[in-house]
Amino acid sequence: MKTQPRLCIAFTCAGMLASVLPSLQAQQPAALPPGALPPAAPQQPVTPPTLMPPSDLKEPLTANFTAKILRDTNPLTNNGQLQMSYATVVDKILPSVVTIHSSAPIKAPDVDQIPPQLRPFFYRFFGAPGGEDGFGGMNEDDEPPPNPRRRGGQQQPQRPQQPPPEDEAHQSQGVGSGMIITTDGYIITNNHVVADAKKIDVDVDANGSTKTYRAKVIGTDPLTDVALIKIDATGLVPATLGDSSKLRVGDIVLAAGAPMELSRSVSMGIVSALGRSNEGIVGRGNGRGDRVQGYEDFIQTDASINPGNSGGPLVDAMGRVVGISTAILSRTGMNAGIGFAIPINMALHIVEDLLDDGTVQRGFLGVQITDLDGALADRLGFKEHGGAVVMMVGAGSPAEKAGIQLEDIIVAINSQRVDSSSRLRLIVSGTKPGSQIPIDVMRGGKRITMNATLEALPEEALSELSGGGLRGIPRPGAGGQAKDNVSELVSGVTVQTLTPALRERHDIPNEVNGVIVTKVDADSRAAAMGVEENDVISHVNRKPVANAAEARTLAKNSDKTVLLRVWRKGDTMLLMIGNN
Repeated sequence: MKTQPRLCIAFTCAGMLASVLPSLQAQQPAALPPGALPPAAPQQPVTPPTLMPPSDLKEPLTANFTAKILRDTNPLTNNGQLQMSYATVVDKILPSVVTIHSSAPIKAPDVDQIPPQLRPFFYRFFGAPGGEDGFGGMNEDDEPPPNPRRRGGQQQPQRPQQPPPEDEAHQSQGVGSGMIITTDGYIITNNHVVADAKKIDVDVDANGSTKTYRAKVIGTDPLTDVALIKIDATGLVPATLGDSSKLRVGDIVLAAGAPMELSRSVSMGIVSALGRSNEGIVGRGNGRGDRVQGYEDFIQTDASINPGNSGGPLVDAMGRVVGISTAILSRTGMNAGIGFAIPINMALHIVEDLLDDGTVQRGFLGVQITDLDGALADRLGFKEHGGAVVMMVGAGSPAEKAGIQLEDIIVAINSQRVDSSSRLRLIVSGTKPGSQIPIDVMRGGKRITMNATLEALPEEALSELSGGGLRGIPRPGAGGQAKDNVSELVSGVTVQTLTPALRERHDIPNEVNGVIVTKVDADSRAAAMGVEENDVISHVNRKPVANAAEARTLAKNSDKTVLLRVWRKGDTMLLMIGNN
């Protein structure tokens, strides 16, 4: 019987490596000719950093950040003698590589998913649901007592399970990698390295010694598995970023990181393939029990990747970062010669958005598409294969306004060739909302060019488009919430712009303005300080707010605490909330 390969996130928990499932990771390449390795690159002076990309930068914060990033997009040499050592390349990248230690609470599994023979241990460790005593209210048979029923046949409400204590015994310890991209401590890593972490420590090696810093999360994007964190340090050595669009299959690449918790490790390989997508490596839950499809455009490499390499750089033969190691394809969870890395161009685009407000803006065209395979091409009378066939056009969407119709075959968008539906999705999502882009379609045997102005991708569009069925296309303001209408104000607190409908539903007087709290995490610091759902926040840091985006910006500018003026059922109060 053949054993099917399994995809696994390349991220390991300390002390639990033996039980780690196959992990997902990848790396990136450097250019070389057939049958020969590229020559050693001469040491070149670092040119002054340039803005990337200069045309898209509007906010001073983003401009200042990108001005600190070192870039080198010169092509690799195409021919040369066999290179006997890459020590110079390693010396260039290792000072920028960091080891990341994260601690996150262990999530209690569903009791129904636990074998009966293991439940006594589970109850003692986590506490049985509804229990009052130290053993979760177990009876003498190590089973939780049955809930008594009230008259009328209704089950007595079950008390919510208390979270486990926040000590080391109830924390999962994870180890991953990252790379410094600015001298003042900005670090790129994978989302899965820092996701749900309550504490993040970063080990930085300099001059033969290691110093540990506490890091804070600037923003994460589960749909690409990119995260931006920051440490309070100066004078760091940033990595030089290359241009992943110039990679070729066969280019030499090196992967750096902390595989199996062994820091400052380097492995070498080549770029095995480019543009790997639809692997199901990245994504997130959509709250409906489904997994939302992520955005994948991986570099495949055979450079050795193992648990702990996640978030580390993949560099070319000149020491320039071309990717972020993310996942591996393996039957065992260890390196099997197939690894995946996020192209650095994609990661940088995400990082710039995360720096702005902690979230990512994606373009929205408003179509549902499928690949043009042989059968569909024959049915549509199209001789060539490749492209994306329009299966549905959203009402009032940018696609409809541009004139796109059913059965159109999109072959190019924004001057980039479209050879599959996943490629179209990547191009659109990577274009900023408000951009006007040309779209080339084949219709009735003729090539037609039209222009579309992209809108912001609604949150509900992610879950609607993740499945295989055609469920209709959400659009901003109709079913989904516009980006500036809903936002996380501080950790654990979600707010929404106060609309007339919300005002009427919650009986809020017309003279009360601001944003309404729609969700509060019961374990958050904000909840402990008294923030409740349906509170109306009228001022943030003594400044009035009119919408959720404005409130989020004011709160983000506070380093340690945020002062909120809150209206609650006729009462007005001030609340001071920690901002971390």
